[in-house]
Amino acid sequence: MNSSDILVYANEMTNYEMMLNEFYNPNSSNTVKLYMQEEFDKFGERDKCWVQCCYNLENSKNQYLLMFSLNILEMLINKKWDKITYKSQETLREAIFKHIVVKHNEYPKFMMSKMIKLLVDIARNDWPVRYPNFIDNIIQLLITPEQVLLGLSFLLLSSEEFINPKEDLLGNRKLELRVLFSKHIPKLFDILSDILKNAPQTSNANEISEAVTKVFSDMFTWVPFEKHLTPDLLKVLMPLGKNEDATSINVLTIFNEVLSKSYTQTEDKYFILSELCLYTFRLVEHVIGVPVKGFMSEPYLIIITEILSVVIRKYWNYLDNHFKNGEFLEILLQYTFQQVDLDLYYQCLDIWCSIFEALPDRTECVEKYRRVFLDLVERVTQKINTFGNINDEIFDDDGQTECQIFLNKNIEIISQVAHLYPIIAVSVVDNWKLYINDYITLLNCPMLLDNFIHSKCMFLVPSTRTLTSLSSHYEDSMKIAIAKMLNEITIQGVATTPLYQIPVCLKKIKSLIQIQSEIITALSRWMDLLNNNKQFCLEQNREKLFSVLVLSLQDRTQPTQIHDACGVLLPTVTEPMLIHISEYGPLIEQLLTPFLDGSITLNHLSKKTRLSVRVLSLKFLLTYPGQEEEIKVLVLMNYLNSLTPSGLNDLKMLSDVLVNSGPYKMSTRRIIYRSVEPCLIQAVTHLKKDLQSESLNPVMEKCERVITFLSEMYELLHDTMSPQFLQVLMKIFVDLDMIWSSCTVLTIKMLEVLSLIVKRSSKSNKEFTSVVIKVGLEKLIPLVASNCYPPTVSALFNLLYCVLMFKWRYFFPASPSLTMHSSNDTNIDNAEQFTTILEVIGYSFMTNDISIFSQNLKAIEDLHSKWNLYAKEYFKHYFLSKYMTVLLNVMVNKSHTLLSDEISMAIYNMASVDFDYFFLKFLPDYLKQTDNIRNDQRQFLRQKRMQPVKVSKIHLIIWKNIIFNFFFSIGITYIYGKSRTINK
Repeated sequence: MNSSDILVYANEMTNYEMMLNEFYNPNSSNTVKLYMQEEFDKFGERDKCWVQCCYNLENSKNQYLLMFSLNILEMLINKKWDKITYKSQETLREAIFKHIVVKHNEYPKFMMSKMIKLLVDIARNDWPVRYPNFIDNIIQLLITPEQVLLGLSFLLLSSEEFINPKEDLLGNRKLELRVLFSKHIPKLFDILSDILKNAPQTSNANEISEAVTKVFSDMFTWVPFEKHLTPDLLKVLMPLGKNEDATSINVLTIFNEVLSKSYTQTEDKYFILSELCLYTFRLVEHVIGVPVKGFMSEPYLIIITEILSVVIRKYWNYLDNHFKNGEFLEILLQYTFQQVDLDLYYQCLDIWCSIFEALPDRTECVEKYRRVFLDLVERVTQKINTFGNINDEIFDDDGQTECQIFLNKNIEIISQVAHLYPIIAVSVVDNWKLYINDYITLLNCPMLLDNFIHSKCMFLVPSTRTLTSLSSHYEDSMKIAIAKMLNEITIQGVATTPLYQIPVCLKKIKSLIQIQSEIITALSRWMDLLNNNKQFCLEQNREKLFSVLVLSLQDRTQPTQIHDACGVLLPTVTEPMLIHISEYGPLIEQLLTPFLDGSITLNHLSKKTRLSVRVLSLKFLLTYPGQEEEIKVLVLMNYLNSLTPSGLNDLKMLSDVLVNSGPYKMSTRRIIYRSVEPCLIQAVTHLKKDLQSESLNPVMEKCERVITFLSEMYELLHDTMSPQFLQVLMKIFVDLDMIWSSCTVLTIKMLEVLSLIVKRSSKSNKEFTSVVIKVGLEKLIPLVASNCYPPTVSALFNLLYCVLMFKWRYFFPASPSLTMHSSNDTNIDNAEQFTTILEVIGYSFMTNDISIFSQNLKAIEDLHSKWNLYAKEYFKHYFLSKYMTVLLNVMVNKSHTLLSDEISMAIYNMASVDFDYFFLKFLPDYLKQTDNIRNDQRQFLRQKRMQPVKVSKIHLIIWKNIIFNFFFSIGITYIYGKSRTINK
């Protein structure tokens, strides 16, 4: 490079520094940025722009320009590498490597990683043929003390990129890289081991140790450990696992990876694995020995817990033989209850659960480890009694509080041990009786509340829950006694002596509410026993309990937790009363009247409890004896109207009550439809008006509510709806033009309802089916043709799927002489529509949208399973080869690799309708039309048929991966000639 060239490059560098500074200046206008972006793009298209990039890297300090230059080089290497001459490739490689070695201390870490990645990307395609010194360069860096960290970065990136490369690398090259790289592993591991041994003598020992173990942890995800994890290397790594730093986490990650894999047992492997198992327990003992709880870092404890889980799950037999007295379970027990973090504690409980799940196959261990398991229950019982310190007010996405999760996790352990040793269930009852007697004493003598803190009443919450989970272990007489006691305490604790309403400190009140609500909720799970107990029923205990529950729900002074518990118990008490409505009707009517006539509103109740009361009220009105149908309709109509005081804004509550009160007999559904019809007509009228309004935004939420309501009511009452109403309903939902371009959400909801109507509507309504098909295709075809897949497309395809699945006879009329799955059904009606639907579905298999592809692939497979689609003569004639071609192309091009199994199954199902056609006609034609295969190869394939032959990479995928491996894996042996045998 002469002086004039240097001057040009220097000026260019200065210009681009100025441009990039202005480009990233927040005050620059979009117009200026757009112009500069065009200039940047033009730079990347210039010949030998890489020379300028190398000059920039060598001379500039501007980070914008450095990153710009690196991005340009990355683009050239990954997209235009083959267009650069070999000499230029070599020059560029050497320039980048030299720059990395000389200036690696001057750049931030992320920028240096990007430079290293450039060379690794080149090597990914060129090493070793066109980049022979790649590994040698890495080794040279590793053995040079001041450059060892640089060499480790190279090695880590090489392992990541060579073994798990991007999808753009061909399968054979992936395998070749692994094989070639594996040949260098022994030498590299020796070097890495030496670096690790000598690291303590260096000034940056921690940094080097962390980097080396990080490389090892990545490589051991793919190298066979029995060849490379030698006893010497193990001896080097093990001491590093106790340091509780990043290096120790890397080391433990290696051990976790090795222990997690499945192996064929050999002596060498046995030695390594047994050493690692024992080492795990030495580590756990080290953790247990730390005097201060919570002192160790959470990431360190997490990886130890993961390894401990793997060791106990996979190597139980070794542990059982080595620790003759079960010391390893004693260690696990101590470790479990040393955990301060609840998530780690739960992971330890999961380990115990895995042990119990495996014990049915290890019956000799049940008695051997009896003492440890009983100790576990004792420790869990102590732990569970600390529940008061855990949050019980904030609910997670599953509707559970932290306290509920805590209780359930611990109770699960007690239940599992109780299955092994039923004596535990007896001790649980004995403890519960002690706690409940303390509570009964308080109920009988509230003045003793001053000593509440010293009583064992608070243990009632976990104890009652545990007792309920073990109910299957008790005799019927004990179950009845427990249920009766719960019933008495429910009545006394809510109606007679509600302790939580006595003015004491707030903490006591919260505890008393929690205890009483737990007892009420528990009774709901024991109530079936009392409902079937004659003595309990004869003593009118059910009526007393029902009265207490309803009056409590009417009482606004009762706490929300008590209301919610009563709402849970109420259905289990009232279901048998509704069955015998003639006996209990007057009592139910008397107590529910304030709810029914509106004199007591339900606004003080939570949404769930409100629903429980309204469902009971509706069931009562539906079962009330001696009413004529007309009167019952009027009564129901008034009640249902009362559920929607704000009109259409309250439709959700109305639909929830109707849906949750089912299932209904046909006669009952008719009465409900007549009662709710005015509301349905009102909803339809308003919906039509709102959809036709100039702007949907103000009424969008209301429209969504109405559409959801109509959908739920149609699902519930479709077979009782009047033909006139159904016509109106169908007409509204078919008319998509009203909202098509203005609201995607409403369009999707309307399409979902339309699909439901198609699914449930009369099979004889051919006019409606025709209109639905027309509407669906009119909207779908333009989108598919333009390869545009907005959210509405999925709903449109589902609509057409519903037409094919549930209106099959619209296309293939039933014939008395043919069965449902007959493939000889040649008569087809509405052929044009059928053809268009299948063509649109076929086009969707050429999209990159995997969700649409998956949806439609499943759809045609379901249609084949239900209606034998692929075997229909019409499908075979017009679509079979087209569908197989497009699906094979998807497999070859690997555009949807996540769905390979599903695509393979679909291809097989299509081919299986006529194997002769598939192998003798379709496959030869497919190969003939496919590029990158020579004539002699085609001829060879024709002769060999299904034999796995060595052809081009693409066709190896077709023949071997799809046809040979797949067909033979499911038991098909195809013999050409006069006969064939198909073994499924």
